[in-house]
Amino acid sequence: MSWTLLRKKRFYGICVAVAFLAFSFWGIDLKASWAAIKHIEPLYFIPVFCGVFLMPLFRAQRLKIIIDPEKKINGWRVFSIFNVAQLLNSFVPALGPVARVLFFSRMLDLTKTFSFTMVVLEVLFDGLTLLMLIFAASSLFVFPDWLVRGEAVILFICLLFFGFFYFLLHKRDKSTHSLPRWMYRLPRRWLRKIINISNSFLAGLRMLKSGRHLILVIVLSLGSWLVHAMAVFSLIKAFGFNLPFWGALVILIVNTVAIMVQISPGNLGTFQFACILGLSFFGIPKDAALSFSLVLHAVEIVPIALLGTYYSFSSHIHWKEYQTPESLREQKEFAAGKYPFNGSRDERRRLDDDPLEVETIDRG
Repeated sequence: MSWTLLRKKRFYGICVAVAFLAFSFWGIDLKASWAAIKHIEPLYFIPVFCGVFLMPLFRAQRLKIIIDPEKKINGWRVFSIFNVAQLLNSFVPALGPVARVLFFSRMLDLTKTFSFTMVVLEVLFDGLTLLMLIFAASSLFVFPDWLVRGEAVILFICLLFFGFFYFLLHKRDKSTHSLPRWMYRLPRRWLRKIINISNSFLAGLRMLKSGRHLILVIVLSLGSWLVHAMAVFSLIKAFGFNLPFWGALVILIVNTVAIMVQISPGNLGTFQFACILGLSFFGIPKDAALSFSLVLHAVEIVPIALLGTYYSFSSHIHWKEYQTPESLREQKEFAAGKYPFNGSRDERRRLDDDPLEVETIDRG
């Protein structure tokens, strides 16, 4: 990713955000919106903030459990790094998911392949548990056809990936060779890279073989969504909207689908549009829905900014280094697969100079 491409992504993201904001504010009675904010019941903000602060705690613990079978890392260390990654992801979305992979790799001292596998598992478990909530809510609410089709696609993709991962793990267990025999005829440098990537990728999937770890990850994924829904429901009550708890789930689901791909800092614009759309299903006027979206956006983004900034300074993590030309070049090379995902540049150079240390290789 070059500086030019980064600037283009930022520019287009801002354009889309402005378009969504313009739609959200179109035809709005600002006095009515302000009146809705003034009549908020402040007592409900206690569970709101409890929910939005508990959510990163649940997700950081889930991340630790995914890593646990391969490497033991202090829980608070994972929590601090997770929050800085959230800050990076929320406020510099133009860097993309590759920056998140590299960030976890460096900060947690993991191979890039392992970090990549870890991020993929995060997304898959989020999608799977969100679908569980959708199915629960669909028994009480009729979702639009586009959302039903979207959940079917997400379910198919999640099952496809999990099936593929279990196939790889099963094949690895049955065979002493992690690669097809013909690959051992390749040049040693290529073979070393392939073996490193293969082993690191499969190491990232080891958590799937443990029933205990698998149950904990699912429980924590569901818990993170439920505390998030609790925060949304408490804010609904603060505004005086007459919606049941499953109504908060509907709003959360619509928001999640709408902001799945971040295009602007903090999802500005798309977040407001998604909230207005979700509340429109329940007949909430656009003026009040806009006020709700602005307050909800603030209470969700402020904890990310506070926690991310605090841990960035306390842990001496300088997330802005991921916007330097050298870091952007590394992200571009990583995304293009131009070098093995494992280790730093010095480690790669050392591995290329060392002989291949694989005693069990059978070249046929």
